[in-house]
Amino acid sequence: MTHISSSKLAATLSKVKDVTDPSALKSNGPVVLTEVDKKHAALPTSSLHDLFHGDNSKTSTFRVCFYVTRTEPGNVDEACKLYNKSSKKTSSAKGSKGGDHIYQVQFLAKDVSTQHNNNVYKILLYTHEGLGANFFQQKATNLHSDSKAEAKVAGAFKLLGRFNSWVDAVVERRNGYYFIKDTRMLY
Repeated sequence: MTHISSSKLAATLSKVKDVTDPSALKSNGPVVLTEVDKKHAALPTSSLHDLFHGDNSKTSTFRVCFYVTRTEPGNVDEACKLYNKSSKKTSSAKGSKGGDHIYQVQFLAKDVSTQHNNNVYKILLYTHEGLGANFFQQKATNLHSDSKAEAKVAGAFKLLGRFNSWVDAVVERRNGYYFIKDTRMLY
């Protein structure tokens, strides 16, 4: 029987650890695609239901484990945007030559606590303030002109949407939204 290490059933067992071997991507069992920074390793895992519907005003940093039902934007080339630090605005990177590039990706997510309701929950990967900057192995760049980088990000999107693939992430609440931070993909 296979479980992800953050599940309630795994907490009652003595030896459960997440599979991080690349050959596990070929298996039918659950695979955790990410790892959190060591400073958050002891942070308890919260469910999406508790995160979005519970009273969690005491803290702004949480650890969640979810699966991705959809990644937005649907066009991988638009996952990286050009960011203007002075105006704090983003624009399409298409046709740009240089500048600051950031990821602006939304994951529509579910977990065990929410899989039987009709809701999906947005977890944001916006790297303009440094949060989540190391999530993808590919550094933010103009994906319209860099086909190699675009292929890597497209592969990551495909893995994230794969059946039984889980994201173990640290999120920070800002203005009612949850932003990924201190988390990176292993594959």
